[in-house]
Amino acid sequence: MVGQAIQQSIVNFSGLRPFDASRDMDGVARLLEQAFREDLGFFRAMSRVPLLRQLGMFIWAASLTPALSDSFVGFVWEENRRIVGNVTLTPDDMRRRHWMISNVAVDEKFRRRGIARQLMEAAIDEAQRHRASWLILNVRPHNASALELYNNLGFEAIDTEMNYVQRRAATPDTPLRLRALKGAERRAAFELARAGMSEKLKMFRPLRMSEFGVHFEDRLAERVLDTFIGQSTERWGYFEEGQLRATVSLHAQRFGSPHTLDLRVAPHARGRLEEGLVAFALRRLAQFPRREISTRVLTSHGELVEALGREGFIPTRGLRLMALEMK
Repeated sequence: MVGQAIQQSIVNFSGLRPFDASRDMDGVARLLEQAFREDLGFFRAMSRVPLLRQLGMFIWAASLTPALSDSFVGFVWEENRRIVGNVTLTPDDMRRRHWMISNVAVDEKFRRRGIARQLMEAAIDEAQRHRASWLILNVRPHNASALELYNNLGFEAIDTEMNYVQRRAATPDTPLRLRALKGAERRAAFELARAGMSEKLKMFRPLRMSEFGVHFEDRLAERVLDTFIGQSTERWGYFEEGQLRATVSLHAQRFGSPHTLDLRVAPHARGRLEEGLVAFALRRLAQFPRREISTRVLTSHGELVEALGREGFIPTRGLRLMALEMK
């Protein structure tokens, strides 16, 4: 009788407990596949085949869950031996005293019961125990319930990066004349991009010079990659009175991948260059095979968002960075 009572209490366990990699990976993988199904991409097709679905779940879970280490912290919410909630917490790559919540997931049948809040509160307590100065996370900007929870817990929105895609061809006229950036001017392009970011965004997500080809070794690696994958990388600048005011960086594809753009405007020049900048980029890409065109934009740059919309770019998905200062 005593043994049966103990067994029954284990079966009926309900609540929060620490993540245990030895027994929780399968349950967490299934939960993450359900909670983030809209982001599965290629793995969505795999889900139609049972064996591939199982493989896809673990690959997807691995992409959302950081590599296990001594600093990895996780919590699960369990109902009758079934994992219905999960949160993971790790030091952010950029700053050791900044910790990041990698995902918060609750089974759709168990939502609106306060489980997500209790998972978040456990993560916040754990970050405080590790003496974190900031706790950060990413959330889809359309996820109203998650945004409400994070706002109520004291998180503030830093910025939102949205992906925009243009699927129809367009080659508008452009009044702007840009020229290719020289090697020494790429540092100015890096500084221009930094100037367009808020101080907190620079603190949490600093730009890397390697992304701008500032150093010779970065430009060499870029050329090798371009040759290997059939890509053409171009960097252009718009100058006024000898000063760099805006940049266009593009990766044009000769095979099946989408073209990608990166457009930047100096803060004091915003509102008058964006339309011409987008037009210039589209005219350059018209010289390459027709492809879908993709660009990521901080929505705080509203003038660029509007200029892209006028040329047929539509938002697809985005991530809002939020942060909580630990007291």
